Amino acid sequence: MKGNRLRIPLLLIILSMVMISSYIILRLSNINSMVVILLTLTLIILCPLSIYFFLILPGSMPKILLYLSFIICLGLSYFIIPSSQKYFFNQILVWLLPIVQISVIIFVVYSIAKGIIRYKEINSNGSYTFLEAMRKLLEPKLGKGFFLEAVITEISILYYAVLVWFKKINISGNEFFTYHKTSMIKTIVIVFSIIIVLEGALFHFVIQWWSTIAAWIFTVLNIYALFYLVGLYSSARFLPHVIGQNSLIIRLGYQSSIELNIENIESIKYAKQQGGIGDKIPKDTYYSLLSMDPPQYEIILKEPVMMQGSYGRKKQVKTVVFRSDEPNKMIDRINRIREQSSNEIG
Repeated sequence: MKGNRLRIPLLLIILSMVMISSYIILRLSNINSMVVILLTLTLIILCPLSIYFFLILPGSMPKILLYLSFIICLGLSYFIIPSSQKYFFNQILVWLLPIVQISVIIFVVYSIAKGIIRYKEINSNGSYTFLEAMRKLLEPKLGKGFFLEAVITEISILYYAVLVWFKKINISGNEFFTYHKTSMIKTIVIVFSIIIVLEGALFHFVIQWWSTIAAWIFTVLNIYALFYLVGLYSSARFLPHVIGQNSLIIRLGYQSSIELNIENIESIKYAKQQGGIGDKIPKDTYYSLLSMDPPQYEIILKEPVMMQGSYGRKKQVKTVVFRSDEPNKMIDRINRIREQSSNEIG
């Protein structure tokens, strides 16, 4: 355990020493060409290998980090090596970049083909949803940390923005309660989508006078924001609150969710009319609605439960504030289950 804690600080010390010393030495006058070659190779090879041995090999980080670290080290080397000493570095790039490009294409094609085969194997009986199958498919490559959650979140955005519009909600054996029909989410998505399209078109032409690349980067970010909003509404429609035999799932689209045991509910009461844009939400409260929507009910838990958010966000909460299109019907159903559980215990 102690060795695991020291691994990252040690790696940072090694990388810092290599890069700082290379920066200083390469700027000395009358430096030998052999020293330039050795330092260039050290920056390009030793730094990624250090990341591999300290982070990837022990299994704490996904293997794709080796490729990313290599690209980052190439970029840092470009800035560390002065222009007067870049001859050998430029010679390496001449034959290295085509190899990297070809290897990336091969890797992507291979990964897609392998992913399709594995997806069919994992979901051969149809027991998993698309996103559940994607999680099982990506776990061996990305691990179970932030990288996996970030990729799953991005896939979720595209999935709900594009693929689920013609699918029906299918939650067999459970009752579900929607929350998007009486919410401001549809209005917000429509209004902001119009603003994004108009703003994107206008600023694209304005920024293009300064930089074409910057203009297209801005446009791509606007398209992503549009996908995000459409995906949020679609996920809110497709991911309702769910009441099982003795469980309750409260959601806010793909952004967040919490699953709790109904027996763990201490009380249910009307929520305070707060949650405006400027209001601060307590740390132990899961606010399962947009800030512009008025809350309806507040669930107080006996024991804290973990809330799951996008990009791997997690926190222990003691209170759940939510709304529903049929709030009274939903609360009555929860209370009936609570009463049945109390009678069985009694």
